Amino acid sequence: MSERRVVLFVTHDPFWRLGGGERTRNLALAWMLGQLFDLHLFCLAPVGEADHKRLAALRVSATLHPCADAEPPAASAQLTDLVGAIDAHACILAKLRLDFLADALPPGVLRILDTHDLVSDNVASRARAGLEPWGGVDMSFDEEMARLARYDHVLLIQQDDARRVATAIGPRALCVPHPVMFARQPVRAQGRVLGFVASGWQGNVDALDWFAHEVWPALEGVTAELHVWGSVCRVWAPPAGVTAIAHGFVADYTALWGSVDVAINPVRWGSGLKIKNVEALGHGVPLVTTTEGARGLDDDAGRRFRVADDADGFARHCRELLADAALREQTGARAHDYAVQHFSPQTCFAPLISTLLM
Repeated sequence: MSERRVVLFVTHDPFWRLGGGERTRNLALAWMLGQLFDLHLFCLAPVGEADHKRLAALRVSATLHPCADAEPPAASAQLTDLVGAIDAHACILAKLRLDFLADALPPGVLRILDTHDLVSDNVASRARAGLEPWGGVDMSFDEEMARLARYDHVLLIQQDDARRVATAIGPRALCVPHPVMFARQPVRAQGRVLGFVASGWQGNVDALDWFAHEVWPALEGVTAELHVWGSVCRVWAPPAGVTAIAHGFVADYTALWGSVDVAINPVRWGSGLKIKNVEALGHGVPLVTTTEGARGLDDDAGRRFRVADDADGFARHCRELLADAALREQTGARAHDYAVQHFSPQTCFAPLISTLLM
């Protein structure tokens, strides 16, 4: 049997520590790559023995290489040396913020960027909400496409992004969504828990603020509890008159989603595919979200999840789903079937696997 090809995955974030959509995406990608290739991880953040043990516990088959100095010149030099030492066939950079490393890759090594989302979309979305670009990074679509054109392949997390990028860089744009493969959670007879799972990203804080101030009052008279999971619990506090039960980060997905009757994602601006939504669908949990939250998902008839951008509409969907176990059963079944069809690991990763095996 021939030796497996060597793939190097570069990240600025120790995703194996879990928490948040970005880490979840990177973990799924690394787990898949480790099954099929000789995977090496180059991390531009301090790591120690506990990180090696955590990777092993998560069954990620990879060799971890810490970056001794994450400043651009030093990190670039280390990357060049590492690529040569392991004879890498391909190098995948996690997000455009690592674009400064692309020129450190020797000729002959496939340059692949996993975008997660489009920076220019995030800039435009924040501008519509009257907000400045995140981290001061202002970028137009054309400027972003010029940077993406430097890569042999660019991974997009949802189909609309892939189509638009393909108009600029052609077939190098690959649609590689985030995969889910979970057992469907049973529907409880009494629906009362509205669940939001999120990182401490500013868009999630804004979503909770809007829900608490605008949607929650419209649920007066409804037996409902608001439960919040994830690192957003560290940066968001409910306003007076709103009781929210904060759980923080929970590693057990089954326990988390099994305790949610209706998943909510009232995000009003952002970009890319919302991983929390895909996870809800993958567990067969009825979902209420916004037009922004539904980006990258196809459900014109509103049969697999509910969408509303106004507070009354959002509250109405929550109220109807909480009140009707049969409706939650029906919606959850359709959601899970949709996730199995569109977001299985085999479907999501097929374009990347084919590219790496060429």
